[in-house]
Amino acid sequence: MEKDMIFEMAERYVKATGRSVFLTGKAGTGKTTFLKYITETTAKRFVVLAPTGVAAINAGGTTIHSFFQLPLCPYLPDVKDLITEYQMPEQYRSLRRERIKIIRTLDLLIIDEISMVRADLLDAVDMTLRKYRRNDRPFGGVQLLMIGDAQQLSPVVKEAERPYMAQVYPSPYFFHSKALSRLAYVTIELQKVHRQKDAEFLEILNAVREDRLDTRLLRKLNERVGAAPAISDDGTEPIRLTTHNARADEVNSRKLADLPGDTYSFIAEVDGDFPENSYPADEVLELKPGAQVMFIRNDAEGRYYNGKLGKVEKVTKGVVTVTDLEGKMIAVEPVQWDNSQYEIDKDSGEICQNVVGTFRQIPLRIAWAITIHKSQGLTFDNVIIDAGAAFAFGQVYVALSRCRSLEGISLESPVSASGIYRDMHVSAFNAGIPQVETLSEGIDKAERGYAYEQYRSVFEFDPACSSFRYLLRLWRGVLEDTYPAIHSHLDAAYSTLIDAAKVAGTFRQQLSNIEMNAGADETYLRERLTKSAGYFLPFITDVRNACMEVIGLEIDNRETKKKVKETLEELLASIDIIFNSLKAFEEGDFSIEKLCRIRTDSHLQDRSPAKNRKLRKIIPAADGQGVVNEELKERLQQWRSDRFKADNVPAYTIMHQSTLMEIASLIPKTKAELLAIKGFGKAKYEKYGEEILNITSEF
Repeated sequence: MEKDMIFEMAERYVKATGRSVFLTGKAGTGKTTFLKYITETTAKRFVVLAPTGVAAINAGGTTIHSFFQLPLCPYLPDVKDLITEYQMPEQYRSLRRERIKIIRTLDLLIIDEISMVRADLLDAVDMTLRKYRRNDRPFGGVQLLMIGDAQQLSPVVKEAERPYMAQVYPSPYFFHSKALSRLAYVTIELQKVHRQKDAEFLEILNAVREDRLDTRLLRKLNERVGAAPAISDDGTEPIRLTTHNARADEVNSRKLADLPGDTYSFIAEVDGDFPENSYPADEVLELKPGAQVMFIRNDAEGRYYNGKLGKVEKVTKGVVTVTDLEGKMIAVEPVQWDNSQYEIDKDSGEICQNVVGTFRQIPLRIAWAITIHKSQGLTFDNVIIDAGAAFAFGQVYVALSRCRSLEGISLESPVSASGIYRDMHVSAFNAGIPQVETLSEGIDKAERGYAYEQYRSVFEFDPACSSFRYLLRLWRGVLEDTYPAIHSHLDAAYSTLIDAAKVAGTFRQQLSNIEMNAGADETYLRERLTKSAGYFLPFITDVRNACMEVIGLEIDNRETKKKVKETLEELLASIDIIFNSLKAFEEGDFSIEKLCRIRTDSHLQDRSPAKNRKLRKIIPAADGQGVVNEELKERLQQWRSDRFKADNVPAYTIMHQSTLMEIASLIPKTKAELLAIKGFGKAKYEKYGEEILNITSEF
């Protein structure tokens, strides 16, 4: 693949730095090509999202709303007292655990067609990422790759929403996102146009795009008004680009009805989860021999591509034969589009896509006319442009830029300077795009900064301290009576972690000083990192061991048990990131790839009790003396489970976990011994005493 200097610079920013990137460029400069290239070559963990279902299917990803499970209403973060149907609640249902794991291990978030993403939606994404990553940096510290052109199609805002949106945002465009204003992203503009070669036509397109269409260029453009459409030898007409769906449908219906012969209907096969608003083709496709059609996807064998025009030659069962503009006959059969969801592969731990729904249909669309919106991303040799009713910013530019040459355009009505909608917000934003030279100068610094950011993150102990603090809060008053020894261990470990965190903060500052010292070589940095491992590892090892004692402890209260489990997972993930990174430094491995892999693996590690059986052989008894007989404990738990199901009462009313643990430790063999155990009175003995003694008698 041919890559120019700007393409390579954008690639380097995405792959070798942590800087977020807005990749823009005129129509036909290769933005889609760049997206495909990055997804095929980056080592970073990524997902691809888009604002609409069709755009997501085309980009090979999913929608923003679907991935983050966001409701279809605005998000107005600065209007706390506004309660309306046009406001996204800040507290909505929690994400699935699988999705949370993806979010916490994400390196790169790719958003295609960013020009159509509203500012409030981007802020909702920011809010979700910060919430689940426990990171208050913009977008939770995730690198963004935003691809699109603000000069093309704009975001949609319902009239009823506008008054509320106006209270928060100067405009609905993505670049007015509150979160984005706090993000130090770079804007890179691809400049080489691959679609058009004619210098004069490029000058017109640039003038339309940049709102500087003068009299001379306007006159030249309007010379195409009434130009005879170029009709191919087989009678295929240039495709007509319209502003409204109704107009395109009217043209297509009339043209199809005028053709002689029978109409053939192809009904799409939809399986699983495939939302109707994401259908990539007509659910019911009606065709006749002689109908003008357009292919709507690329063929794996290279026989056709998305946007290729042709004419239906004949229709047989399940097969449509199309003659293209070169006279080549193509047999077209149904193809499958997949609706996928991102998941984590259980074997590799990599982010993958799982197909949750499929859509099968003939990959054709009636194409005497299509809307300008649907033409986005397509290229034609000849077009008829019906843009006299242009109503939105960017429509005229998108329509004109679909064609390879000025000679291939036939205008149904003159283009007026006033008919090319201007947007002062977009103009102001584009005026701030930096020069390529400036970006080139900063990339080495960005690359170095990214490496040091990864090193500093190893010594960021605050997330672990926060999780540990919450774990102890859950423990106090609920669990310390049941597991006093473990509680004591945790208290001591927390004090150790807090002390280590203070030193780690000082070391992070040392790393920042080394980064700013341009004369500091890599040898000195590695020496400091190795020494840090020798200092911190003993402390972190003690903390880690104390936390591992908690895995699998039995807790009666279901809600407390759930909170302890979730908090412990977060705590151990944070501790393991530190522990394993320090081990890597100790062993002489300082690669950024290694640190990223450690971070991912630490979040994905299975810490269920079954995986940690060797750590759970001995459990301190309730009174801190002796040990629990694990086999007896499991027998008593099974008995209690059977009992509460039979009696239809909560388990704790039969026997508290602390009581069960003490029985499993002391192993009472007589009525007197059983009654001596705290929590086991005469009434409880009358109900359950003999059953329990029958069990303990076996040990």
